[in-house]
Formats: sequence, C-alpha cells, structure tokens
Amino acid sequence: MQLETDAVLGSATLSAMYAYWDRIKGGSDIPLRRDLDPAEIGPKLLPYSLLTDVDTCLRTVRHRLVGTNFTDFFGSDITGKELSSVLSGNYLEFILGLYTLACERRAPIISHSKFLWDRGRLVKTSRLIMPLSKDGARADMCFTSQVFEAGEGDALPQVFIAADGAWDDISEKFSYFSASPV
Repeated sequence: MQLETDAVLGSATLSAMYAYWDRIKGGSDIPLRRDLDPAEIGPKLLPYSLLTDVDTCLRTVRHRLVGTNFTDFFGSDITGKELSSVLSGNYLEFILGLYTLACERRAPIISHSKFLWDRGRLVKTSRLIMPLSKDGARADMCFTSQVFEAGEGDALPQVFIAADGAWDDISEKFSYFSASPV
C-alpha cells in the first residue's frame, strides 16, 4: 500500500520505519515476525524500536524488545514488562487502544500526543505502531517506532490509521484521552 506518509508521520525516523515495514510485508497485509531483520533496520533506527506481544482479547501488551531510546527516556529497561506496569489511567487506555486497533484492523497506526513526565516535564511523542504476525494468521505482535521531544503540541492526540490507500484521521475515537497526569 503506497501512502503519502511524510506529512502524517512528521519524522524521518518514522518514515524510514514505515518504508521498511511496508517493504517486508511484500504481498501480505502484514509481515511475519520472522521477516524483521535488526541488521537491515540498522543502528540508527533500532534505538527507536519496540517489539511487543499483543493480546487483543485480554487487552494486554508486553514489551518483548525495547530500544535504548526508551531505556534512556524511562530511566530503566522495560523489556519483559507489561504496559500496565509502566503506564496507568487514561494514557494506558489510550496506548492499549492504539495497539488493539492496529492488530484488529491489521493496519499501521500513527499517533502524535503529549504527556507530562518526569516531575512535570511536557513531552511530545510520535509513534508508529505496525502489526505483525507470528503465524501468518493472527496479528498478535507490533513493531513500533517512537520518538520523544520536548515542546508544545495539541492537548488531544492526533491518530491516523492506514485504510484504502490513505491515512484516515480517527482522532475522534480517542477523544476520552486527557494529557493530564493520573
């Protein structure tokens, strides 16, 4: 699916990751987990990568592999941890909703949001969540690329999903989300 991605993604890192995911899926709607090759992704992009197991029935996300950008940002390694042990409240529900939707729809999700972190530090983040399959049948994993930056941004998130050759704005589905700390 060829999409105009640069304007929606807003980051060279996310654009490069989307191009990689799109290439490895070949003729399928989503790639297999075994198609990911860290050597191909390369040392410039790997720090911004997450590999997660997603259970859409239980609405759980477990961090299987975590790039060093996340370890540096969070101040600890979250590899092996459930998302619910790292986040809480509305922000947890927002992120779980993104992962669940990406797997259920078998389509990449882009979100831009902001949140308070580290004793009131305002952080803007952009994430690209791309579904994967372990067995070729179910979307049960995600390959995510995420960048953090200081600064202002919209209070409510912008969320887009790949659909019918375009990025559809689905931000309204996430209007319950509040950037205030819980």
